[in-house]
Amino acid sequence: MLIPHSEIMTTETTWIGPERHKERVMDLLRTLDVPSLREKKVLVTGGGGFFGIHLARALHMLGCTVVITDKATPIEKYNEEIKFVQGDIRDRKLMEELCKGINCVFHIASFGMSGAEMMKKRDFIESINVGGTENVIEACVKLNVTRLIYTSTINVVLGTREFDMATEGELQRIPPEKHTDDYSRTKTIAEMLVLDSNGRKTQSGEVLHTSAIRPPGIYGAGEQRHFSRLMGFIKFYKANAGSPYSKTNWVHVDNLVNGHLLAAEGLSAGKKHVAAGQAYFITDETPINNCVFFKPVFTGLGYTFPDFWIPLNVIWWLAFISEIMHFLLKPFYDFVGFTRTEVYQLALHHTVSYQKAQQQLGYQPVPRGLEDSVAHLRQLGYGRALQETSQTSWTSSLLFKVVLSISIIVVFIAVLL
Repeated sequence: MLIPHSEIMTTETTWIGPERHKERVMDLLRTLDVPSLREKKVLVTGGGGFFGIHLARALHMLGCTVVITDKATPIEKYNEEIKFVQGDIRDRKLMEELCKGINCVFHIASFGMSGAEMMKKRDFIESINVGGTENVIEACVKLNVTRLIYTSTINVVLGTREFDMATEGELQRIPPEKHTDDYSRTKTIAEMLVLDSNGRKTQSGEVLHTSAIRPPGIYGAGEQRHFSRLMGFIKFYKANAGSPYSKTNWVHVDNLVNGHLLAAEGLSAGKKHVAAGQAYFITDETPINNCVFFKPVFTGLGYTFPDFWIPLNVIWWLAFISEIMHFLLKPFYDFVGFTRTEVYQLALHHTVSYQKAQQQLGYQPVPRGLEDSVAHLRQLGYGRALQETSQTSWTSSLLFKVVLSISIIVVFIAVLL
């Protein structure tokens, strides 16, 4: 369903777009050598989300005719020349209709990344991440699309292992059945489907070239997944998870946009299809501890960043209890906790290298920080009120929370035994 631009309802995140974003991104686009994308017609699935709308804006600035599709309306304003079609990637006929005349597809749409989404029924998550991806691929083949870039995830190689500045060649995909959550499992299957489709002949005899981008956590002003969850419990955040010495990667939305544009260029004849059949890690320059990454948010909003760390094994058990509580309470209450997969993502040391993307695509991350994100959160009304005082009661103290958490674990184990 085509939604007129004038009827699009957006959230308060509109303060950062499109003028503020345009000014920032235009400088970046001038440094990119992506001639094969200019003035082409492109489709972005999942284009209404945080990353999707940023990618769509950048493509429009390159002179592309941009079509975005999403089940929900876009979270931010965008140029009225960008066409938005509300729809579901599980609808194959819609995907075929949208792919008519398209030169390049950026397939971002997915479901189940974190929180309550992760605990949805397996079939539902699979119908979107696998079934929807199959529809996109088949539509590309039928409608003669020659380039398909898939937004995968670092989860496809993460699992429960630790690694340091690993490359794509050093990290093999974890077999789907070995994943502990359905999001990672289905994204792995989808990535395999996309890359295995590289080289397929389209209906008119052209060749479909495919590539996959594996981003870590994404951030930037207006990001609604990580930061909205943090805002939900920042007042009560009294301890960090894992070890302060474990690190991981993050990627600013601007860098992720650049990575996708360069991958699309890498699928062109001018670049000898160097990216065809390839997967790439796209990250910021320097790895950082997951908890420490958010420290500027705490200090910027007037909160104290804790210096106490809870060991990984304790956090793992809390996550396990959280999952059990979710399923037990589901018929009566939508309890949203956290999962063991999220614990691995948060607390394990796992860093990757963007060297392959640098060498093959010319990718180079630009320096970015959390200043815009903090300013945006303040704009939305977040931040410690002046009248708030430090919590001194026993029930709010760090010691009480630690003792309570360990007590829950002990009781739970005792019940199991």
